[in-house]
Amino acid sequence: MENYPIIPGRGLVTPTSTKLRHDYLNELGYSIEHISTSGLLHGDIQNKIESYIGSVEIPIGLVGPLLHMADGREEWVYGGAATLEGALVASMNRGAKAASMSGGIKTRFIHQKMSRCPMFVFDKPEDAAMFYNWLPAKFQTIKREAEKHSNHAQLLSIEPIIVENVVHTRFYYRTGDASGQNMTTTCTWHALLFIVELFSKETGIVITNYVIEGNGSSDKKVSTYSVTKGRGVKVIAECHLEESLIVNVLRTTSDDIMNYFAPSVVLAKLDNMFGYNINVANTVAALFAATGQDLGSLHESSVGMLSIEKTNTGLYISLCLPTLVIGTVGGGTSVPKQKEVLELMKCYGKGKLERFAQLIAAFALSLEISTYAAIVSGAFAKSHEKLGRNKPVNWLTKSELNKNLLVEILGKLNPEFSSLTIGFEEQEMDNGIITNLTRKISKKLIGFFPFTAMDDKNNLSLLVKSKAMDQDVIKALHCLAASIDPVLSDLIYNYRNHTEYYNCHLKELFIYEDLHTKGFFVTPAYYGKKEDLQREIYLLITEYLPEQDMYLFNAENEPERWRPQDIENMIKNITTIHQHYHAASAQIPEHLFQQFDPASSAPLYEKLIAIIVKEEEDPVRVVQLQQLQGFLKDLTVRSEIDALPVCLIHNDFNPRNIAIRMNGEVCMYDWELAVKNIPHRDIVEFLAFVTSDPQDLNFLKKYLGLHAAAWGRDLSDAAWVRGYLYALKEFLVCRMTFYKASEILMKLKFPNRVLDNCFSMIEQLEKMCEG
Repeated sequence: MENYPIIPGRGLVTPTSTKLRHDYLNELGYSIEHISTSGLLHGDIQNKIESYIGSVEIPIGLVGPLLHMADGREEWVYGGAATLEGALVASMNRGAKAASMSGGIKTRFIHQKMSRCPMFVFDKPEDAAMFYNWLPAKFQTIKREAEKHSNHAQLLSIEPIIVENVVHTRFYYRTGDASGQNMTTTCTWHALLFIVELFSKETGIVITNYVIEGNGSSDKKVSTYSVTKGRGVKVIAECHLEESLIVNVLRTTSDDIMNYFAPSVVLAKLDNMFGYNINVANTVAALFAATGQDLGSLHESSVGMLSIEKTNTGLYISLCLPTLVIGTVGGGTSVPKQKEVLELMKCYGKGKLERFAQLIAAFALSLEISTYAAIVSGAFAKSHEKLGRNKPVNWLTKSELNKNLLVEILGKLNPEFSSLTIGFEEQEMDNGIITNLTRKISKKLIGFFPFTAMDDKNNLSLLVKSKAMDQDVIKALHCLAASIDPVLSDLIYNYRNHTEYYNCHLKELFIYEDLHTKGFFVTPAYYGKKEDLQREIYLLITEYLPEQDMYLFNAENEPERWRPQDIENMIKNITTIHQHYHAASAQIPEHLFQQFDPASSAPLYEKLIAIIVKEEEDPVRVVQLQQLQGFLKDLTVRSEIDALPVCLIHNDFNPRNIAIRMNGEVCMYDWELAVKNIPHRDIVEFLAFVTSDPQDLNFLKKYLGLHAAAWGRDLSDAAWVRGYLYALKEFLVCRMTFYKASEILMKLKFPNRVLDNCFSMIEQLEKMCEG
């Protein structure tokens, strides 16, 4: 074809050639804005790629710590896993935790080989037979010739295979710390030329047809021969899992695992499955991408043989990786970021290949352990359930979140804003626990997106919040709970309409608009909303609150910073809101806000209490948490609070969702968990977070007295004080249990401190009731 297009600078990797290719693609109408933005230097990738135009990024997660044992040494090791598969790193770490707490993972390096398989074609079978017999006797001569062309390759053997007039020859090498494909190709090519010349000279037979690779080396392919005879590294990882760790970390039992293991191995054999493992390829791919390995070797390197045996105290588990094609020098291992990951693993450079292979096997076994346990326990299936979300929905996209949409929303509230200039802020936002969880299981545009809106009169820093629907939130909690206990996962789903998460995507939109309309300026300034039921779009635009412009912001772990005037101001303002919604109770939409009643979801809270009691290692704390079962029973006696006012409450009223401006004004946000309840609930939660001395009875009397007086009550009113007791028990049972259960998967700083504060407050209030 005469007019075949020519790409500029083809093959070259230089700044000039790269720029020429960028211009060429842009002229053709292709956008490579993101691809072309790369942190790689041309010098770092010379001879590693051709026609370079940029790079793609894969996020790297930290794996470990894992207790690793090899060569008589014991150490904590870490790794970097490059992946876009959510939950992969978390699962690897769960398996690493279970194995480490059971005594660690022991690994053994067996051997390292690399092969190349030249093919010689002869005119007659008799000539092929003569060559077949001639070759072994010349091994040492050929070995010397082959090894001249590398400082590291050692030719171990040559194995001929004759098929009629064709002789295949498997050359096996040891290649040091390099994976060796290129090294063995070079050495074998020169050996091949030497063989052709020497054989002709000694026998008079001219070999006219030969190729460097007859496909017998199984390069980048899987074969039984590679597994049995060796190609790449063979390494074994093993550990003993204690029953208590199988139960408490993996959420299953050794008996359940064994019940499913043997039958699944039988089916794998019937299906002629190559080897037996759960998802070794996930670990190998993630570690290969992070450390600059040859991704073409993933297929053969992911062969794995998993074995599980029952012991008197748990399970013995081993994993053999027989064909791991890896290197710690050469290829992509010297590219800066890949080199850093290898250095993190203490595996970069010469003399590190054995360690690298052993760590890959150890991390692969960690993932096998966790994934198999998840499958057996049901957590694997639950984490992938769609919860009925099968209908196609035209969700909002990032490109639609543009000037036209935002000006449309802003203009409805204030016509002046219809001509504002919009500019998005390029910054990361901390979206909060629930939003972050929901984004893991949904492809919707969910989260916070800051932007500026300005004209001649206005210069506004604003935030658009794209909210997840309640069913999305429940699905996220369902998946999180599946990693803790599958039964808990089911209970969250079964009682979803009785929790505070019901209608969470609608409640905050109503409250912001209602408070703004009624003249209550205690939230971030409100600028509008958009609801689209069909497309499941729920947007809220508010003032953006820069942390540096606030006196107190996200101060849940800093009770000492809360001044008396801040506490008083917060109580007064939330009480004003409570009283507004008490007086306007008839105007509260019944379909949005329900009366919160723990008794309607009692099995859910019973399970949460059982889980956190079982998980707690501190015997004193266990006794404390066991009291929650009694508190749950107390909450079923609603007559205790029948005489108290009911209003709309924030229901998540703590320093994670409230702030103090520099001028001392309060700011309350994140109202999505609002419910109807007694006003005491917000007050006790707030005080449990901000008190520095829970034994200070004067502190408690002062602020509860302030709150009671605002309602025209007195702390001598036993019914009013019992309201605080009820609210504390409800907070402990219905919210703190969620925090404590979440700590199984992610550590939080405040739960134990707040727990202790709540129990001290209960003790003080009970004394007040008795007095």
